[in-house]
Amino acid sequence: MSIDDRIESLWSTIVARGLVDTHFHIGPEFVPRKYDVISLARAAREIDATMVLKCHTWPTTPLAALARLELGAEFVGSVVLNRGVGGLNPHAVRAAATGNHTRLDGADPSDPPMVVWMPTVHAGAHMRFHGGGTFDARWLGCGGGEFESLSTEEVEPIEAFDRSGRPLPELLEVVDAIVETGCTLATGHLGPQETMDLVEIAVDRGVERIVVTHPHYPCTDLSDDQLVHLASRPGVWLEHCMAIHTLENVPIERFATSIKATGPERVLLASDFGQVHSESFPEGNHTMLSKLLPLIEDEIDDEAIVSMFTSNCRTALGLPDRGTTTG
Repeated sequence: MSIDDRIESLWSTIVARGLVDTHFHIGPEFVPRKYDVISLARAAREIDATMVLKCHTWPTTPLAALARLELGAEFVGSVVLNRGVGGLNPHAVRAAATGNHTRLDGADPSDPPMVVWMPTVHAGAHMRFHGGGTFDARWLGCGGGEFESLSTEEVEPIEAFDRSGRPLPELLEVVDAIVETGCTLATGHLGPQETMDLVEIAVDRGVERIVVTHPHYPCTDLSDDQLVHLASRPGVWLEHCMAIHTLENVPIERFATSIKATGPERVLLASDFGQVHSESFPEGNHTMLSKLLPLIEDEIDDEAIVSMFTSNCRTALGLPDRGTTTG
């Protein structure tokens, strides 16, 4: 079978098994986005995909819940602990969780757990890497104008640890709120040591599911040795995102090397797309498969490749598996 035929065969299996994208941006927000919740629901329903809705500025839980109820889309909501929700604010976690109810009369056992991201564009590590800026102008794809000023907006960085490396009280309060509400923790744009330390704190305090957000993003930039250690910790998953290749110019070969180093068992493959100039859904996920397969097929079997796009993601999000239907 040619490599192109293998790609299409695997893609058919991924779609039949249920593609999951653990990281997809929607608007409206401070910067232009390709989709709102309605247009993304149309795209997701075409292949019965599951998606985590992310916004740097406001919680997506109510929109995800509405899409589940009225649009038939399997969307998972989230909140990112940037300045718009008060930073490392446990009340923002609990408030976003109330918006995650699919029905108006309260929580239901079928409601999916939401995702809580640590700070992203307002994280200290992110802002230091960007010279004090927040939104990266390369994300915009809209010719500049009024949105260019966002890359240099004046915002106090959010720190999770003090200068001695001790966790700040508000970080511990957020972690406890995540445990209380049964959310999935995602590490956001923290620095490498911060990410390592956060994972240990979260595991020790009882967080059941932890997603290490795009570990090759420049301000995080975890080594393969660090990823091997993280993958050994209970409930920890490593999320490799296509946008880190297309927007940050990290070679796709680095993803492949990391997957081989850690093994595929704790790996999630996502897009981190939704930018106006990125590929549409699910074309970006298909492109990720096309670029990765020739680099990993010598060591990673087909079932594991499918799982990195499907069942691994469902487990990492606390969702029931759909089974092993083949395409």
